[in-house]
Parts: sequence; structure tokens; C-alpha cells
Amino acid sequence: MAWAEKRGPWYRVRYRDAGGVVRTTPDKYRTKTEALEAAGDLDTDHRRGTFIDPHDSRTPLADWAGLWHQTHRVAASTQAKYDHYLDAHIIPAFGQLPLDQIRRSAVKHWAIGLRARYSLATVRGVVTLMSLVLTAAVEERMIAVNPIQGLRMTEPRSGHAPRTAIRQVRERPVPTGDQVLAIADRIKILGGGAAQVMVITAAFTGMRWGEITGLSKRTCHLDQLYLQVDPETGSLHEVRGALWLGPPKTQTAARRIDLPPFLAALLQEVMDGHDQEQVFVTADDRWHRRSNFARRLWRPACDGDTERDWPPVLPGAVFHGLRHHHKTMLDELSVADAVKFERMGHRMPGIAGVYSHVSDPMRQDLRNRLQQRWTDLTGNRP
Repeated sequence: MAWAEKRGPWYRVRYRDAGGVVRTTPDKYRTKTEALEAAGDLDTDHRRGTFIDPHDSRTPLADWAGLWHQTHRVAASTQAKYDHYLDAHIIPAFGQLPLDQIRRSAVKHWAIGLRARYSLATVRGVVTLMSLVLTAAVEERMIAVNPIQGLRMTEPRSGHAPRTAIRQVRERPVPTGDQVLAIADRIKILGGGAAQVMVITAAFTGMRWGEITGLSKRTCHLDQLYLQVDPETGSLHEVRGALWLGPPKTQTAARRIDLPPFLAALLQEVMDGHDQEQVFVTADDRWHRRSNFARRLWRPACDGDTERDWPPVLPGAVFHGLRHHHKTMLDELSVADAVKFERMGHRMPGIAGVYSHVSDPMRQDLRNRLQQRWTDLTGNRP
């Protein structure tokens, strides 16, 4: 039960918290009537099961984000990104505001200001993280609702200011088969045959960057035409300059990937060429760094190189586009959904995910189709 008490020139509302401790709300009232109305509102919320402790709702966002950070477990690379978004953007703008005083309109205005300086993807990431933190506050009954639930940034039409609305996605260019080969050929010139095979492997397996660069020789069963993404050490992680082997992105990313014969042969050549544990390493036998690979090999191969008289092949393409290329290839080859989901490391949704399984004949059929695709791509090449 809540009640009103006079404290100096003001009236205050007193109440018992969940632990039975008597507390005073932060608000001050000029008249007893106003205080009694506020006390009545607290009692009503108690009866309805919607009570939010006023002291909890007045917690500054910075304090709550710090508590949330301690219990929210994500991959190290994701954590580094979250730390940057909080420290560089969210806390400076809203850190001192109490949770119940954060307004949707203020966040919209702030997000539009960010978009003038940062990419749309970055702004979306910052806003999504802030919404995640506020949703957690709702779940902890510190505030009643998340004021920015569903807020998204869109790319404005030409000549218009950025706006917040329904999310739109700007597609990255996805290479065709011929473009994959052209990029791989250039990368061979720049970085050697192993780097070329790395690109071909990504295009014909759909493996992520970390899975490719973290691939271990011991998980490559080339005589049986498959490799395995290890659930504990199957991905190379890079955060703040540090490199280490750890779990892949999701549980389903730890998977078997069947290989066509041509790719098994190429991988065997790479493995025979050095004594390191990882299949793909740099020319000086070190683990690959994403930024170095992109700057020295990938960007000139895709964007062109005036010093070598190379015209662009696919400007703006990123290594992850090879994964998109592979998914498109599987669609074009009419591969069964169960095979596609397993190969891409995705969980098949719905009842199909319960009853669909990949059989040995399906695996062999996939190998045959990928082998034929390689033959079709390379058959007429000089």
C-alpha cells in the first residue's frame, strides 16, 4: 500500500518495495491531493500486476547498460562491436538520462544525426543495440515499455533527408561464376595459388570467412570428399588485433560440408604445400587477417588495379558475397532444401526442420552437380 507524507514544503509518496522495505518515490507534489492520486496509481498498478518500482525506472541508462553488459553473453567479435557502439554513441547521447525519460522522438532525431556521419548499417546496428538494452529493462520490470521498439532506419530517396521507418536493405553485389574465376585468377597473381583456392572454396562451399581461415587439416576428410566445421575451434576470430580459434557463428554452423572431387584435389594441393595446422595461411605461414587480405588481394582483384592495367571485375564486392554466390548456385542447381540448409549452416524452420534429413544419395547428387558446374565454368577456358 502507498501513502502520502508531507516532507518540508512538499508532499511525497511512500510505498513498500518487493522486499518490504519502505521507500519514497523521487517525485515531489505541491498538494496532498496530488500525492494521494499518485499513491492510488501505485496501488492500482500493484493490484494489476503492472507495478514498476519508481526508483528502478529512474536508473540512468549508463548504469543499466553496465549491468546488462555483465550478463549478456555473445561472441567476442560481437561484444567488441557492442562495446564500441555503447562507448562511442549510446552512452554519450543518453547515458545520463533515466530509463523512463528516454523518448522515441529524441532517439529518432539522434539517429538521423548519426546517419549524416556514418553508414546506414552502422546506424542500424547502434539503434538495434539500444533497443536490445531497453527491451532487457522491460523484461526486468524497470520500465513498462521499450520506447524505441521497432524503430528502423531507411535509406532516403535522392534529395531527401534520412528518415526512420520500415527497414530496407541495400544489396552488395554478388559475383557470377565467371566473375568468381576472374577474381580468383587475379588473387593467384597477387597472393599465390593457395589464396586462389581459398576463393574457389568459399564460392563452392558457402563457408564464412572465419570458417575458411580457421579450417584445420585434421577436419578435412578429402578421401571421403567432405570436411567438417569443428564446433569448438572451427572459426578464426579476430577482435582488436587478436586472433584465436573458437566456435563458429552458431551451433548449426558446426557442420559437414560435402566436396566435389575437383575441390578435394585443390585442397589437397594446398595442404601438401605447407606444414601449418590451418589449411589456408599467408605466404609467411601466418593466420589470415581480414583487413590485410582485403587490402592486398581482394580489393584490387575486384575493383581493378591501374598499375596492372586491370579493369574492375565487380566493384564493391566483399568476400561474404562468395557465400551468397554459393546459395544462388544451390538454387540454380535445384538442390533439396534440407541439403541447402545443412550446407549453409542454417536451421531449417518449421516442421520441415524436424522431419527433413540429408541422405547419402542426396550428398552424392550434390557432389555430382557441383562437379558439373565446375566443368561447365572451366571447360572453355584457355
